[in-house]
Amino acid sequence: MGEPPKPRVRRPSNFRQQGVARAIKAAKNSGLDIARVEVDPVTKKIVMVMKDSSVTETSTNPFDTAPVPEPPVRRRKSK
Repeated sequence: MGEPPKPRVRRPSNFRQQGVARAIKAAKNSGLDIARVEVDPVTKKIVMVMKDSSVTETSTNPFDTAPVPEPPVRRRKSK
């Protein structure tokens, strides 16, 4: 009648959360301040961007000080 179906094989994981956690832990234990972590699943590359203590980045968002309008008061209709 035919051949039996082949079992499905899972594709290997490109990266594991465990690997990212180990890299972060190692960086923190060495005294580095991590700004962000970038993971590229295609190339299996983990990039950690460190904070530079000599350069302070300050950016002001104009919406932080913008006035917030009061929400309209909704009243129930009387029957």
